[in-house]
Amino acid sequence: MSHTIIRKPVGNFFIKRSLQMRLITKIVIAVVVSTLVCVGTLLLTYFVKYQDIAFYQVILDHNMDIPPRFDIFSIIVPSLVVASLVNVVVAVGIGLYASRKYAVPIYKLEQWADLLKQGKMTATLQFREKEEFRELSSHCNQLSSSMRERFLGIKKSVQQLRKRVGESEELKAVEDHLETMQLEIGPIEVHTTFHRIPENNEDT
Repeated sequence: MSHTIIRKPVGNFFIKRSLQMRLITKIVIAVVVSTLVCVGTLLLTYFVKYQDIAFYQVILDHNMDIPPRFDIFSIIVPSLVVASLVNVVVAVGIGLYASRKYAVPIYKLEQWADLLKQGKMTATLQFREKEEFRELSSHCNQLSSSMRERFLGIKKSVQQLRKRVGESEELKAVEDHLETMQLEIGPIEVHTTFHRIPENNEDT
Protein backbone atom coordinates (compact mmCIF):
# COMPACT_ATOMS: atom_id res chain seq x y z
CA MET A 1 0.00 0.00 0.00
CA SER A 2 1.17 3.51 -0.71
CA HIS A 3 0.01 6.79 0.73
CA THR A 4 -0.92 9.40 -1.84
CA ILE A 5 -1.23 13.07 -0.97
CA ILE A 6 -3.37 14.84 -3.54
CA ARG A 7 -2.93 18.57 -4.08
CA LYS A 8 -5.94 20.40 -5.51
CA PRO A 9 -4.72 22.69 -8.33
CA VAL A 10 -7.75 25.01 -8.18
CA GLY A 11 -8.11 25.20 -4.42
CA ASN A 12 -4.37 25.68 -3.99
CA PHE A 13 -3.81 27.84 -7.05
CA PHE A 14 -1.52 30.21 -5.15
CA ILE A 15 0.79 27.47 -3.97
CA LYS A 16 3.54 30.04 -3.39
CA ARG A 17 1.52 33.21 -2.99
CA SER A 18 4.25 35.79 -2.44
CA LEU A 19 6.33 34.55 -5.37
CA GLN A 20 3.32 34.36 -7.70
CA MET A 21 2.03 37.79 -6.72
CA ARG A 22 5.44 39.36 -7.35
CA LEU A 23 5.60 37.78 -10.79
CA ILE A 24 2.04 38.86 -11.67
CA THR A 25 2.78 42.41 -10.49
CA LYS A 26 5.93 42.59 -12.61
CA ILE A 27 4.06 41.39 -15.70
CA VAL A 28 1.24 43.93 -15.19
CA ILE A 29 3.72 46.77 -14.63
CA ALA A 30 5.68 45.78 -17.75
CA VAL A 31 2.49 45.76 -19.87
CA VAL A 32 1.30 49.13 -18.54
CA VAL A 33 4.72 50.72 -19.06
CA SER A 34 4.96 49.35 -22.60
CA THR A 35 1.48 50.74 -23.36
CA LEU A 36 2.43 54.18 -22.05
CA VAL A 37 5.72 54.13 -23.97
CA CYS A 38 3.89 53.17 -27.16
CA VAL A 39 1.36 55.99 -26.81
CA GLY A 40 4.06 58.47 -25.82
CA THR A 41 6.07 57.50 -28.88
CA LEU A 42 3.05 58.07 -31.14
CA LEU A 43 2.39 61.49 -29.62
CA LEU A 44 6.03 62.48 -29.88
CA THR A 45 6.21 61.35 -33.50
CA TYR A 46 3.07 63.36 -34.33
CA PHE A 47 4.41 66.46 -32.59
CA VAL A 48 7.85 66.23 -34.22
CA LYS A 49 6.28 65.89 -37.66
CA TYR A 50 3.55 68.53 -37.37
CA GLN A 51 4.93 70.73 -34.58
CA ASP A 52 1.50 70.71 -33.01
CA ILE A 53 -0.81 68.50 -30.99
CA ALA A 54 -4.01 69.60 -32.71
CA PHE A 55 -5.55 68.67 -36.04
CA TYR A 56 -8.42 69.64 -38.32
CA GLN A 57 -11.29 67.31 -38.94
CA VAL A 58 -11.60 66.51 -42.62
CA ILE A 59 -14.91 67.68 -44.08
CA LEU A 60 -15.63 67.15 -47.80
CA ASP A 61 -17.86 70.20 -48.15
CA HIS A 62 -16.01 73.18 -49.59
CA ASN A 63 -18.86 75.56 -48.79
CA MET A 64 -18.47 75.06 -45.05
CA ASP A 65 -16.27 77.22 -42.91
CA ILE A 66 -13.00 75.90 -41.62
CA PRO A 67 -13.88 73.39 -38.89
CA PRO A 68 -12.60 73.80 -35.36
CA ARG A 69 -9.30 72.25 -34.38
CA PHE A 70 -9.34 69.10 -32.27
CA ASP A 71 -6.79 68.31 -29.59
CA ILE A 72 -4.97 65.10 -30.39
CA PHE A 73 -5.15 64.15 -26.71
CA SER A 74 -8.95 63.98 -26.91
CA ILE A 75 -8.50 61.10 -29.33
CA ILE A 76 -5.50 59.39 -27.75
CA VAL A 77 -6.46 59.49 -24.06
CA PRO A 78 -9.74 57.52 -24.30
CA SER A 79 -8.02 54.96 -26.52
CA LEU A 80 -5.14 54.82 -24.04
CA VAL A 81 -7.51 54.17 -21.13
CA VAL A 82 -9.36 51.38 -22.95
CA ALA A 83 -6.13 49.82 -24.23
CA SER A 84 -4.58 49.98 -20.76
CA LEU A 85 -7.58 48.29 -19.14
CA VAL A 86 -7.62 45.54 -21.75
CA ASN A 87 -3.86 45.08 -21.44
CA VAL A 88 -4.06 44.88 -17.66
CA VAL A 89 -6.74 42.18 -17.85
CA VAL A 90 -4.68 40.23 -20.38
CA ALA A 91 -1.54 40.73 -18.29
CA VAL A 92 -3.25 39.42 -15.16
CA GLY A 93 -4.39 36.33 -17.07
CA ILE A 94 -0.92 35.73 -18.44
CA GLY A 95 0.56 36.38 -15.00
CA LEU A 96 -1.74 33.86 -13.33
CA TYR A 97 -0.83 31.19 -15.87
CA ALA A 98 2.89 31.95 -15.93
CA SER A 99 3.19 32.32 -12.16
CA ARG A 100 1.71 28.89 -11.55
CA LYS A 101 3.95 27.30 -14.19
CA TYR A 102 6.84 28.99 -12.40
CA ALA A 103 5.77 28.31 -8.80
CA VAL A 104 4.69 24.66 -8.98
CA PRO A 105 8.11 23.28 -10.05
CA ILE A 106 9.77 25.35 -7.31
CA TYR A 107 7.26 23.99 -4.80
CA LYS A 108 7.97 20.43 -5.91
CA LEU A 109 11.72 21.00 -5.74
CA GLU A 110 11.25 22.17 -2.17
CA GLN A 111 9.18 19.07 -1.37
CA TRP A 112 11.86 16.85 -2.92
CA ALA A 113 14.60 18.60 -0.94
CA ASP A 114 12.57 18.26 2.28
CA LEU A 115 12.20 14.52 1.69
CA LEU A 116 15.96 14.19 1.27
CA LYS A 117 16.51 16.24 4.41
CA GLN A 118 14.24 13.82 6.28
CA GLY A 119 16.44 10.95 5.13
CA LYS A 120 14.06 9.65 2.47
CA MET A 121 16.80 9.02 -0.07
CA THR A 122 14.55 7.24 -2.57
CA ALA A 123 12.71 10.47 -3.43
CA THR A 124 12.41 10.90 -7.19
CA LEU A 125 11.26 14.06 -8.90
CA GLN A 126 8.72 13.93 -11.73
CA PHE A 127 7.35 16.85 -13.73
CA ARG A 128 4.21 16.91 -15.81
CA GLU A 129 6.04 19.28 -18.18
CA LYS A 130 8.47 16.57 -19.23
CA GLU A 131 10.19 18.41 -22.07
CA GLU A 132 10.89 21.63 -20.15
CA PHE A 133 12.13 20.00 -16.94
CA ARG A 134 13.51 16.66 -18.13
CA GLU A 135 17.12 17.72 -17.66
CA LEU A 136 16.44 19.24 -14.24
CA SER A 137 14.57 16.18 -12.93
CA SER A 138 17.27 13.92 -14.34
CA HIS A 139 20.01 15.81 -12.45
CA CYS A 140 17.98 15.81 -9.22
CA ASN A 141 17.19 12.11 -9.43
CA GLN A 142 20.81 11.28 -10.23
CA LEU A 143 21.83 13.23 -7.14
CA SER A 144 19.43 11.41 -4.80
CA SER A 145 20.33 8.05 -6.35
CA SER A 146 24.05 8.72 -5.98
CA MET A 147 23.65 9.78 -2.35
CA ARG A 148 21.53 6.70 -1.62
CA GLU A 149 24.13 4.37 -3.14
CA ARG A 150 26.89 5.99 -1.10
CA PHE A 151 24.97 5.67 2.14
CA LEU A 152 24.15 2.05 1.33
CA GLY A 153 27.86 1.48 0.73
CA ILE A 154 28.66 3.04 4.11
CA LYS A 155 26.02 0.88 5.78
CA LYS A 156 27.50 -2.25 4.20
CA SER A 157 31.03 -1.25 5.22
CA VAL A 158 29.90 -0.69 8.81
CA GLN A 159 28.28 -4.13 8.91
CA GLN A 160 31.46 -5.75 7.58
CA LEU A 161 33.60 -3.79 10.03
CA ARG A 162 31.39 -4.87 12.93
CA LYS A 163 31.97 -8.52 12.01
CA ARG A 164 35.73 -7.95 12.23
CA VAL A 165 36.06 -5.72 15.29
CA GLY A 166 32.88 -6.52 17.19
CA GLU A 167 30.96 -3.98 19.28
CA SER A 168 32.15 -0.39 19.14
CA GLU A 169 30.64 2.88 20.31
CA GLU A 170 31.82 4.60 17.15
CA LEU A 171 30.22 1.97 14.93
CA LYS A 172 27.04 2.12 17.00
CA ALA A 173 26.90 5.93 16.51
CA VAL A 174 27.30 5.54 12.75
CA GLU A 175 24.61 2.85 12.66
CA ASP A 176 22.25 5.06 14.67
CA HIS A 177 22.69 7.84 12.12
CA LEU A 178 22.09 5.44 9.25
CA GLU A 179 18.95 4.10 10.93
CA THR A 180 17.39 7.56 10.72
CA MET A 181 17.60 7.34 6.93
CA GLN A 182 15.20 5.43 4.71
CA LEU A 183 17.47 3.87 2.13
CA GLU A 184 15.67 0.72 1.09
CA ILE A 185 12.01 1.66 0.82
CA GLY A 186 10.19 1.92 -2.48
CA PRO A 187 10.61 5.06 -4.58
CA ILE A 188 8.90 8.19 -3.30
CA GLU A 189 7.46 9.92 -6.36
CA VAL A 190 7.26 13.71 -6.27
CA HIS A 191 5.12 15.03 -9.13
CA THR A 192 3.76 18.45 -9.97
CA THR A 193 0.26 17.26 -9.13
CA PHE A 194 0.91 14.91 -6.18
CA HIS A 195 3.54 12.97 -4.30
CA ARG A 196 3.19 9.31 -3.42
CA ILE A 197 4.93 8.00 -0.31
CA PRO A 198 5.16 4.21 0.14
CA GLU A 199 4.79 2.64 3.56
CA ASN A 200 7.99 1.95 5.46
CA ASN A 201 7.68 -1.79 4.90
CA GLU A 202 7.72 -1.43 1.09
CA ASP A 203 11.10 -2.51 -0.20
CA THR A 204 12.49 -1.61 -3.59
